[in-house]
Amino acid sequence: MRRLQNSLLACFVIISSGLLTSCNVEKARAIQGAAVQFKAESLAAIQAIDDMHRQELEPPPRSSTDVRRDFVTGILSSKSEINANLIDLAIDPLKPPDDPEWDAFTADLRSQYENFAAIFDKLDAGNLVAVDEVRQSAEHAKTLTVQMALFADAVSKNPPVLYRYRNDIIVKLRKQRKAYQDLQSQLKSSYGSVDASPQSSRDKLHDIENQVGELMGAWQQVKAQEQKLLETTVAQCLKAALLGKDLGHLINDYDKLDLNTINLLIPRILNTAAIVTGRDYTFLRARTTSVLSEIRQDPLWQGAANLALDEVNNAAANRRKTQSPLTSVQK
Repeated sequence: MRRLQNSLLACFVIISSGLLTSCNVEKARAIQGAAVQFKAESLAAIQAIDDMHRQELEPPPRSSTDVRRDFVTGILSSKSEINANLIDLAIDPLKPPDDPEWDAFTADLRSQYENFAAIFDKLDAGNLVAVDEVRQSAEHAKTLTVQMALFADAVSKNPPVLYRYRNDIIVKLRKQRKAYQDLQSQLKSSYGSVDASPQSSRDKLHDIENQVGELMGAWQQVKAQEQKLLETTVAQCLKAALLGKDLGHLINDYDKLDLNTINLLIPRILNTAAIVTGRDYTFLRARTTSVLSEIRQDPLWQGAANLALDEVNNAAANRRKTQSPLTSVQK
């Protein structure tokens, strides 16, 4: 009789253990959708940061006539040996130099989010060890989330500036101003006043005035492009941060929540990031400040905040270093 009781008890333990493991797998799989979405939003944010950085350094487009003229001038005025490198340089002398340090940084950043989502991918292969990894991924999720929030804040504090576009307009304005003032001085010297000068000379002044007016429009377009770049980048980083913040809390409370509760929470988490879509910059800035404040006041997130802060500060320093040669020109 005792042997039968022991056998029944052993069977109950095995069955209970199997049900518990099965439940844990289902709970982990329920979180998987949010983790995949967090990866997607984060990778989109990294791409936005990368695009912003590259656009800050790229020169304004040139016409085919300008490209040909600059090429001819570059080749004929050069004293270097003509080779493939010189030809490419003469064709595109304003091309930004390669930046291996930045490329390595963004590649490492992408791998961090890929590796986080890969923990959940293992569930599809029936890897039960992955359930424990899901539990342990909370700290990783926190660091990645804080990273996104800090990027949103860093971009807001140091908005994108299209330095070469600005510089191109500034150079043209200086040239037009000099031509205008020189022509005015010449006309006053020759005729006593601009009004007394020939109509053809006054037409030249009007032409310069019109060109300066067009450059004002070009400057406003650049400013609008910078603002759009700012809003797009901050919005995407904030979207990833909001999603990650809720996901981090969910993973942290993983063992306390049942499957039904998790299934109820997941749609809410996925909809959290939707509040960012289409909002103006004032909202984005205020929400970013609010999220960072919540993170810094919550002991659960403080350790992750310190780790992420170093990485974001290094990225900001690298961005400023790359921009610095043009900063003095555009001011």
